[in-house]
Amino acid sequence: MKRIREIIANIRHRYPNDDFFLNFEHSCRISQGKRNCYRAYNSALMVLDDDSWLILKSKALRHYFDHRNGQKKQGFFNQLNEAFAYRYLVTNGFDNVRFIKESKEKSPDIKFTGHDGQSYCEVKTLGISNDEINRRHITTVCDGSIHGNLSDEFLKKFCDAVNTAKRQICAFGPNGLVYVIIKFDDIALDYYKNYRKQLTTFSDIHGFDDLFVKIGLLGNNEDMHN
Repeated sequence: MKRIREIIANIRHRYPNDDFFLNFEHSCRISQGKRNCYRAYNSALMVLDDDSWLILKSKALRHYFDHRNGQKKQGFFNQLNEAFAYRYLVTNGFDNVRFIKESKEKSPDIKFTGHDGQSYCEVKTLGISNDEINRRHITTVCDGSIHGNLSDEFLKKFCDAVNTAKRQICAFGPNGLVYVIIKFDDIALDYYKNYRKQLTTFSDIHGFDDLFVKIGLLGNNEDMHN
């Protein structure tokens, strides 16, 4: 995991008192799930050209302490998630795929040459709900059926994320792709088919084109292209 090891070394040097990655190597050896997640990140990061890797790494380090209550380092991982969009663009034949440096002006994350010329990609990550975070901190067993359908609250969050991304893209040009990574409350994805149907219908109703949705970091049920 070359690039994961590199950024963790940078974190340990820059933030020596932070213990998030203190036992990283050992925990990866004993936890296959954790190892698979970081391998997924590394696989995507290895596709980046050197300049884009430096830009993304700088962004991730800058947002390292952007925590969410109940989910440490969410800002850090949200930056790393952008590597999946970069890989998607490269593997689908787009040219000149490069990350854009952060600035005071809110810009898309990636620029690339699309079928209609200069294009842009904005990446959004939607994590688990606050309710799910709270459920994971209690010992009470919950009925899995609560995850059967996506809530109105989630669909609003999804809508807001896509519309915000579209505005960021349109501020730079008319062409682009919104790339959304979703981590559902239903960690086992037992209701994935329901979610896919809901999101497809919702996106069609709202006219969301040039949209790609990636479900989680792993697994075969991960993509929805509109």
